[in-house]
Amino acid sequence: MKNKLLSLFIISSMVVSLTACGAEQEKKPEAASGSAVSEASVEVTEAPAQEEEPEVDDDNLIEDGSFDGDTAWAVFSTNGGAGSTSIEEGEMRVSISDTGDVEHGVQIYYDGFGMSEGTEYEFSFDARSTVDRTVSARVQMNGGDYHAYFLAPVDLTSEMKTYSYTFKMKEASDPAPRLCFNMGMQDDGKQFKDHDVFFDNMRLVIKDDSGAVAQAEDEDKTGIRVNQVGYKPLAMKSMVFAGVASDKTYWVADAKSGEKIAERYFKDGEDEVDNPYADETDRPFAMDDCDWAMPGKYKIVADDGTESPAFKVSENVYDDLIKKTVKMLYLQRCGTAIDKKYGGKYKHKKCHTKKATLYWDDSVKLDVSGGWHDAGDYGRYVVSGAKAAADLLLAYDNYSKTKKKIIDNVGVPHSGDGVDDLLQEAKYELDWMLKMQSENGLVYSKVTCANFPGTVMPEEETEPLIISYTSTPATADFVAVLSLAARVFKGTKNSELRSAADKYLKAAKKSWKYLADNPKVKGHTNPAGIVTGEYPDTKDRDERLWAAAELYRTTRDKSLIPFIDEYASEVNMTGYGWLDCGGYGCYAALANKNLKKNSSSVYQKIYDGFKGIVNEALETADASPYGINRTDTYEWGSNMGIANDGMMFLMAKQVLKGDDVLYAPDIKAQSQLDYLLGKNPTGYCFVTGFGTKSPKNPHHRPSQVKKKAVPGMLVGGVNNGLDDPYCENVLKDTPAARCYADVDQSYSTNEVAVYWNSPLIFLLTVI
Repeated sequence: MKNKLLSLFIISSMVVSLTACGAEQEKKPEAASGSAVSEASVEVTEAPAQEEEPEVDDDNLIEDGSFDGDTAWAVFSTNGGAGSTSIEEGEMRVSISDTGDVEHGVQIYYDGFGMSEGTEYEFSFDARSTVDRTVSARVQMNGGDYHAYFLAPVDLTSEMKTYSYTFKMKEASDPAPRLCFNMGMQDDGKQFKDHDVFFDNMRLVIKDDSGAVAQAEDEDKTGIRVNQVGYKPLAMKSMVFAGVASDKTYWVADAKSGEKIAERYFKDGEDEVDNPYADETDRPFAMDDCDWAMPGKYKIVADDGTESPAFKVSENVYDDLIKKTVKMLYLQRCGTAIDKKYGGKYKHKKCHTKKATLYWDDSVKLDVSGGWHDAGDYGRYVVSGAKAAADLLLAYDNYSKTKKKIIDNVGVPHSGDGVDDLLQEAKYELDWMLKMQSENGLVYSKVTCANFPGTVMPEEETEPLIISYTSTPATADFVAVLSLAARVFKGTKNSELRSAADKYLKAAKKSWKYLADNPKVKGHTNPAGIVTGEYPDTKDRDERLWAAAELYRTTRDKSLIPFIDEYASEVNMTGYGWLDCGGYGCYAALANKNLKKNSSSVYQKIYDGFKGIVNEALETADASPYGINRTDTYEWGSNMGIANDGMMFLMAKQVLKGDDVLYAPDIKAQSQLDYLLGKNPTGYCFVTGFGTKSPKNPHHRPSQVKKKAVPGMLVGGVNNGLDDPYCENVLKDTPAARCYADVDQSYSTNEVAVYWNSPLIFLLTVI
């Protein structure tokens, strides 16, 4: 999936190149480059190939090095390269029809082993080629800057030879590196067409581990888990005791002095929950608000000496976190320079300002500058951007009415101007989306380069920009979020926002006309040769429900009611992500008094469906020791899903009758927030820069370049699908609820995204 781009390095008078192959959040591929390669001690031996293979090779870190059966080696092609692998007569045959125009145009790779600092390794293999050529052998980091621990050019001829190398691992131990051969264009620019390369007797063994350095382990994950940021005075304050030996008492203590504030008693066997998904026995507890409603800094202490991380109790406990989570969106802005005053070390020049080319017609070039960089890379996508902008608009629509306040102190250029910072961030994204609308109303799905960028700052990604296909899911999302924005912006006193509202509604109506006249779905998949985030979607009824419901709420046009009725009959009334949007449609319908007045049957159908979804989620959350709507499955981006559940519970409190809801949805919303901020089996506060233990190595280009995480980013979180090579190798025996890795190699657990931050912002501002 993630297809890593090339960088050139000069080491020991050799020009070498770097590449890797992996996967990205939401199943999107990516390319990346690296920084300086660590120098390796290499000893090369070439000799005629061995005629006999060893009968037993238990020391080999490559499980299928003799190629007697199925192989774990895989092939990756890019930039015009094309190749495939097969096993023939005990050899691996790499059939290359075109090397492409980069060294990694064709690459074979192997994952599933580890390397220890201070250990000397021997790497050997037999190889030949039907044409005389050079390939590059590499053992490298499989993430981050993808630099090599070992590399060497391999000169191949038609004669099968044995190649042998020794090198010492001089860097920190890596439990999930990658072994690969770059077999594309040679360093001298020479390219080849049809030819084959053969490998046999592939061995990577430890030669000397007397100087091995033990790998640093993550800190103890057991203990007392709490929301590490803190709680408002009257909020439910809950905790989980996991692996705590105490069986008598625990107490709230002043974090600095240790003075006891309130004491409680464990009851034998009471409230203990076997939690196989975390491989532990948990004791979930909530303490009375009156015990610690006074502002202060506290910790929970058990009588065996176990202490929780310190946390605050304050009415404004989330203020700084709100500022940083919103400012993250500003720092993700594309097409504008980020000044040092506002970006600090993450400042950068203008990026991606050149016109982009339509994929299917390279004579058409359009200005699609602006919007947010989607995630850890620099692509821009309508479906994910619409979700993120909608969350900001809905958050404002809720807190501005109930709390009679705006957020205007985030610390960005427009802060302090009297206009809510969330609305101005949403507007920046929406103005870009207007540029993605085609003449007939259909909306282009995305604009990216053909490949993901290397580990570079945004202005350093200079490859041509390509606009991908139009799709009806993107078009319906466009209608929905622009209709929502038109209503919210029209309700403000700001002339710029009110003017934008008119423009947005006009664009939304144009795209809706296309949807109404063309009921057939036009899904999106990546065009050939484009390997950036696909965000594939071949169903659009949930997006159409959201579009019709939002447009009706804004315009009161009764002709939209039959569409709402039709789409509500065809979709599951849930979902607050880029793929499933039914929950947004339900909320827009149920929050609209006109729908209940003009079509009580449609309203009641949506009400009953939404109520069933909410109660099912509340029931699951109530049975969880952590209060979340999860059991044994944690999907890619589970933290977004958990934040989305919190949004749903708060929405349900508004639009459902109290006696129709099984459990207090606002308390369960707090539980989702508590999980994200530290009350979870990993012990992490999943927002960078906050809590006692937070991610330090997110998969995020600017953070990787500057070697320090941008604060205020919600990482993807636990993913027991093990959807990247690092997790597949390192976490394969880890309980489901703990499958998380704070390394930048793990794009499936530790990437960030604007549409992961946005539901967290909703929770923090509305709760």
